[in-house]
Amino acid sequence: MTNPFIMILRKELKDSLQSKWLITFGVTFFFLALGVPYIILGAGGLLPSDYPGMVVGTLVTLAVPLVPLVSLAMSSTTIAGEREVGTMEYLLAQPATKVEVFFGKYVGLVTSLTLAMFLGYGGAELIVYSTNPEFIASFIFALAYSLLLAGAAVGLGFIVSVSVKTRAAAIGTGLFLWFVLVVIYDSGFLGVITVALDADSLLIPLTLANPVETTRILALMHMAESPLRGELGPQASYLLQNYGSITASRILTGVLLLWVIVPVVISFILFNRQDAS
Repeated sequence: MTNPFIMILRKELKDSLQSKWLITFGVTFFFLALGVPYIILGAGGLLPSDYPGMVVGTLVTLAVPLVPLVSLAMSSTTIAGEREVGTMEYLLAQPATKVEVFFGKYVGLVTSLTLAMFLGYGGAELIVYSTNPEFIASFIFALAYSLLLAGAAVGLGFIVSVSVKTRAAAIGTGLFLWFVLVVIYDSGFLGVITVALDADSLLIPLTLANPVETTRILALMHMAESPLRGELGPQASYLLQNYGSITASRILTGVLLLWVIVPVVISFILFNRQDAS
């Protein structure tokens, strides 16, 4: 007899791979990673010499905000949607524990996002590698940190999903959370807060309180040859100045790992305390 965890994982993976969100995500990632404008330039023989570095920089700038958008949109509805249509009661009535149901869904969703990113990044990486192999490390770092960000965003989406009752409320809350993490932070939120309170010491804690910003800084820190390497911002400059690149990278990676683990633990505790309906 197949393990219930494997069955639920396969079902979640199958449903996710059929999602229009995920298909659009994978295709968009491929073209963002490749850099459509540079394809046109290459066709005309006008490709700049630092093309791979420019592509990696553009990828981080544009793709990092896209990862939590798709992750939150898909994960925030996974449990709330099952409850709304009554299938969660059916799942829990089977010989499956809440641990198997919850983590089967979580692992299945993260696996589908990982496949989409591997296809998107991977195809573009092969092309960039053939152009200039030295930039492949920057692509690998960008992919690794994007995968961690996806895991963190799925965990946050699960917190949303177990906290609301309907699919509509779940996706609305998930998109609002993305708006706060990406749009509000990018609109100068950190600068306004630190200037208004005259507290530069809050800059780093507020940065680490956002997995998207943490991922962006981490990815850019590993792009020494990219033209966008100088766009790290005051947060990363502070970390580099006070801790050095290696220690700063370890701190940010540790924080990002916590962003993956803590939301999953919180969402499972909430899920475990609830009934099927």
